Amino acid sequence: MSRPTFALGVADARAGRPYHRDYDLWRDCNLCWSYERGRQWAAVAPRDVPLKRNGRINPEAVSWFTCDII
Repeated sequence: MSRPTFALGVADARAGRPYHRDYDLWRDCNLCWSYERGRQWAAVAPRDVPLKRNGRINPEAVSWFTCDII
């Protein structure tokens, strides 16, 4: 959740944007997975739950990531 590509996936999904234009050029598979996890997290977490708060990962966001809330 702390990778920049995770946050990019969240931002793109919440803004209704398609996949990032360079997504298919990323050579590191982990970057792609992180981006996809961010998009998936954005699909299940309420829009009012911020990914970060005060520059740190929000504990409520982690709960949504680990499905502790559902």
